[in-house]
Order: sequence, then C-alpha cells, then structure tokens
Amino acid sequence: MRRHDLDWLRVLLFGLLVLHHTAVGFASFGASVYGFANDRLGGPAVDLAVYWSHTWRLPTLFLIAGIATWFATARGAGPRIVGRRVARLALPLLAGTLLLNPIAGEAIARMTGEARFAFVATGLPLVPYVPRNIMHLWFLASLALYTLLAWPLYLARPRLRFPALPGLATLVLATTAIAIVAKPWGAALAGNGYQFWWYGGLYLSGYLIGAEHRAILDWAARRVGWIVAAGVVLFAAEVAMIGAALQVSEARAAALASGGWAAAGLLPAYGATGAAFAAVEGLDAWAWALAALGLAARYLNRDWPRLRALSPAVFPIYVFHFPVTILGLALLAQVPWPWGLEFLLLAIATYALSWAGYRLIARRPVLNWLTGGPVRGRPPLARPDGGAAP
Repeated sequence: MRRHDLDWLRVLLFGLLVLHHTAVGFASFGASVYGFANDRLGGPAVDLAVYWSHTWRLPTLFLIAGIATWFATARGAGPRIVGRRVARLALPLLAGTLLLNPIAGEAIARMTGEARFAFVATGLPLVPYVPRNIMHLWFLASLALYTLLAWPLYLARPRLRFPALPGLATLVLATTAIAIVAKPWGAALAGNGYQFWWYGGLYLSGYLIGAEHRAILDWAARRVGWIVAAGVVLFAAEVAMIGAALQVSEARAAALASGGWAAAGLLPAYGATGAAFAAVEGLDAWAWALAALGLAARYLNRDWPRLRALSPAVFPIYVFHFPVTILGLALLAQVPWPWGLEFLLLAIATYALSWAGYRLIARRPVLNWLTGGPVRGRPPLARPDGGAAP
C-alpha cells in the first residue's frame, strides 16, 4: 500500500516547520523560547500565526508517525524491526545534538551569556535530563520512547479490531481527556509536561487509525470543508479564552496556553476555565490534523516526480535547519532592517543552506544515515514509513 498523500503531508509539515521556527524569532514570546529574539518584532499577526501552527502541526506529525508505524509492522514487530526504527531515530538525535546543535548553542550563548552545554530538566517522565543542545530534536527522543512503549500494541496487531469512525471518535475523546487531566499539572514547551502524555496518545491513535486508514482518510477527504470550519471555530474559541485570561493577568494567560496552572496556583486544577480550555485545545488539534489529512488525501495522493526528490530529504533538512535558523537570527538581530525583510532572508537562507547540507551528504552513506537519510540511494516512493522521517 502506497500513501503518497502521507509522504506529501510530511514534506509540507516539515517545510512549515522552517517557517515556524523562523517566525518564532520575530514573535513577542520569542525570547522566552530561544533566549533572545530579533530587535524588531512582527506584532500580533506573527504571534497568532505561530500559535496557530503550534496547535496542530506537531499533533499531525505524531498521528502520521503512528500511521507509518502501522505499515512498518505489517511483516512483524520483532526486536530487529523495532530496534531498527529506534536506531533510525536515535542516531540523528545523537549526531544533531553533539555535532550540529552546538552551532546554535554558541549563538544563543553569545546573545544571552548562558552556559553552552548545560544539562536541563525535560519534564519527560522517563528522561529527566538531557543536554541543552538537544533543542528541536526532542521530537526524536519522544518518538523513540513512544516507539518502544507501544511495542506490546504492535505485537497485538493481528488481533486488533478497530471500528473506523466510532473508533476515531473514541480516540478524539480519549486524547482530549488526556489533555484535560494532565495539562493543569505539567507546563510544556517542547514535548515535555502534559504534552508528553498527549502526544503519546496521538501517536497511539495514529497507529490504530492505520488499521482503517482507507475509511478514515477517505471520510476526512469527503468532509474536509466541515472539518476546517470546525477548526476555525475552535481556534477562535481558544484565542478568545486566552484573550479573556489576559484581562486578568499575563501569567494566567501563559498558564492556559502552556499548562501547569494548578501547579502554579493560578487556577483550580479542574475548574471550568482550565478544563474548557484543555478540551478546546484537544479538539482544535484534532480538527486541523484531520483537515490536513483530508486535504492531502483529496489532492495529494498522486505519484508526482517532485516527491521522489523531496521525500528522502525531509529528515536531514529537519536535522540541519535549526542551527542555521538560530545562527541567522543572531546575525540579523545586529542590523536595523525591517523585520519582514529579515524574516524573508532568514527563511530563504535556511531552506537553501539546509538543502545544500542534505545534498552534500546525500551520497555519503554514513553521514546520510547519521542525519536520517536513506541508507542506500532513495527509498521506495511513498513507503509508509517514509524511508527515514517519522
């Protein structure tokens, strides 16, 4: 089974990641994420665009990763298969953390005066501390953990019976319940806190969706207009609730967005405000994720030659792009140019240099493997595990 739409969606979402990470440097909260921001900011429109991207892009990627794992375990789930998948995540994680991300660490250190190689708390239950330079590669650490923790589910695959649409509704409610229960106690920024449990639920949901992927993705393609409308309404409600919290205090609004309001003593753990926001957030993520899957199934499930070039490049470009982004942001913060021009230049430079890095190592098997590229040549087009990328 070849799902060209999933390959295309993965390419587009990782491409959006470059714009997302670039835009964070021009957002009002950029300094709290990177430690520094540009000297000129983009204003509320940039803040809103970054927040909207953050609400659904990662949930969608974890769903796709789960679906990919369903296909990858079609011929079994023995130690060799699962071990290979974990290794394909762990090696780029280590290589990027030790060899590439120190470039970004040096830039941040020069801009903030902070330590370059300190270990930091993660908020992940099974990985309490990691090097600061793990940065954007936390995604690989979480996905490797989910891959191992879900092993019993892979072994149960021959006995799994998953009703398509009723099962999908159950998954939406179950993962939203995870957000409601966990979010008051664990603030999250990058897959830690409540997100560790929530994203794990989404990964497992993707695996189960894989069992009925035809029915579910076809349904999403037919109903995509209604799903997008639901996403617009839910996101508007999410923004309105944050706006209302801002009228009380910035700390209250920040706690709603990132979680941990009960741990900080700002709101009751399961009061109406916090529970309603967590529920809206969970449903909003599902709406936009299903909309993306539906649009891809409707318009992108075709064998285009461009996909053959882009699909193997996704994972290496993901590994390369963040150091380029941070270094470029640090350099541009020194010049008084309009923020829009700086954003455009940084985005173009990040795409170009990340692509150049991929092309440089593409024909060197060991280096290619260390950055997540295919071990030999190009992978089969639209193989459900993408050949490399999660």
